[in-house]
Amino acid sequence: MAAVGTWTFSLPAVEKMRALILEGVNSLDCVEKAMSDVENNPETGPYIVGRGGYPNRDGIVQCDAAIMEGHPGRFGAVAALAGVGTPLAVARKVMENSPHSMLVGSGALAFAREQGFSIEDNADMMSEKSSNAYQMFCEEDRSVKAHDTLGLIALDLHGNITVGVSTSGTPFKYPGRVGDSPLPGCGLYADIRAGAAAATGDGDKILCYCPTFHVVQLMKQGEVGVASSVPFPYVVWSQSTNTIHQFQQSPYSP
Repeated sequence: MAAVGTWTFSLPAVEKMRALILEGVNSLDCVEKAMSDVENNPETGPYIVGRGGYPNRDGIVQCDAAIMEGHPGRFGAVAALAGVGTPLAVARKVMENSPHSMLVGSGALAFAREQGFSIEDNADMMSEKSSNAYQMFCEEDRSVKAHDTLGLIALDLHGNITVGVSTSGTPFKYPGRVGDSPLPGCGLYADIRAGAAAATGDGDKILCYCPTFHVVQLMKQGEVGVASSVPFPYVVWSQSTNTIHQFQQSPYSP
């Protein structure tokens, strides 16, 4: 059993996944429950996740999210979804209740409404910090520096593995822009025979290389690993040590 989260702000999410896994909760529920706590919290929005995340150029918060189980064909995603504070939960409904694997924009919004999700005004998806940042962008063309994408991985006591990712995307992006996060093999990938991987960083570059697919294929030959082009913090819990560790990965130099 294990739980992993990208960036140090994932610590509460990893702690929650650990508790749920030890209670016998399946990996899919673990990832969704832990992710929703972060997505729906405007305090973590500046990390470019969910409510309180930075809007696009038109001032609209549009979120991308995806979830993938290790069992073949179990994948669901939404992209450019507005008005929902827990986009990963919508992605799960796409996986379970839709004949499709990905829905975007107005189609994702209509599906979320059909599934019983409350569609909120954009003002409720913003925070004071994101509103002020957008005003500075409009007045001075000033961007912001922030993290990018929360990725969570849970391995439950039955050996099932699930990975989920969620992001509000690049601050002040063009409306409808989609990065790597909701794309299988790019922002995330899972294979019950090998493991799971999540990516975070510049999604417009990441999606060109399908890195998470390649990582999982390599994991069939070896152990869990981390690689980054910048100093990268992440959080891990493993049953073998029963301790949550925060690590700092040094940049890779070829």
